[in-house]
Amino acid sequence: MKTKAVASLVAGLFIAPVYAQVELPKPEFYGAIQGQLTWEDGKDHQTQLQEALVGLHGFIPAEHFRMRYKLAAEYSETNPNPEEQDEIIVSEANLLFVSKQFGGLYVGQGTTGSWQDLYSKVDIFDSTNMKRAGGNESLFRQGYYGTNILAYASPSFHNFSFKVAAMSPNETNGADIDVLGLRALYNAKNFSLVLNRAEMDEKQVATGYTRWALASSYKMGNAYLAGLVEYNEKDPLGDSWVYAVSGKYTADKMSYRLGAQTKQWEDDAKNVDKEDETLLLANVSYQFHPNASLYAEVAEYLEDSQNDKINVGLVAHF
Repeated sequence: MKTKAVASLVAGLFIAPVYAQVELPKPEFYGAIQGQLTWEDGKDHQTQLQEALVGLHGFIPAEHFRMRYKLAAEYSETNPNPEEQDEIIVSEANLLFVSKQFGGLYVGQGTTGSWQDLYSKVDIFDSTNMKRAGGNESLFRQGYYGTNILAYASPSFHNFSFKVAAMSPNETNGADIDVLGLRALYNAKNFSLVLNRAEMDEKQVATGYTRWALASSYKMGNAYLAGLVEYNEKDPLGDSWVYAVSGKYTADKMSYRLGAQTKQWEDDAKNVDKEDETLLLANVSYQFHPNASLYAEVAEYLEDSQNDKINVGLVAHF
């Protein structure tokens, strides 16, 4: 049974009795818009609507749990998938059932748990990032969005917790679980450490591709530092290691970010005609309003696997 069927069953079991007994709280609307000027090597100057997003979310309380619902749509001119260029997509459509005693159950599609728990620690840049709007211009193999997800998160015990997720983006390959993810987390006030393993079924990826990731972050006052290691094993594109580090310092309304990513292919990697690559990132932003900021960002690919860029833009949230 695919995740969509599970989502319908779970939603039907939980929503109906709750709706009958209590008045539903009103949802909250949210959104973001980002525009920028881009100077890219080998191309003319570009003016882009990097991202426009609008959504709603809310909670429905019950006796032993709360249900959070979320729905959002996104538009972007910058997209790594040509089939989705200049298109509006449903980026978030999910339910989350939360209980202090039993943990949380997530059903639907949206931002992957791997990005939220691991990659977001280093993916902190306004323009060159893993998002659809950012063109997925990082060096990681991990994606930002996932579809048909069923995930469980355990309650936290002395800052430790565990998560398991099943994702089925392909509904016709004969595998009920296309990707199985296992995650161990340690989250303290200023420090976190997360280990993740994602295994693709051979019906989804013929090689039985497995992705490992380890991420950590530390915050001290106005300074923030994070690192991540990704290992791609039996990857059809070739086995590889990706190392990343990002840092941020905030002073009043100014924020300064620096980052570096390097991708190293295994010597025996098959079907690889690319050299190792290193990406250097620098960003300065000014928050002129609690919900809006201006930024300038530079992305430099040392081996020129992608074009170097300078981006100047504005991002606003509501």
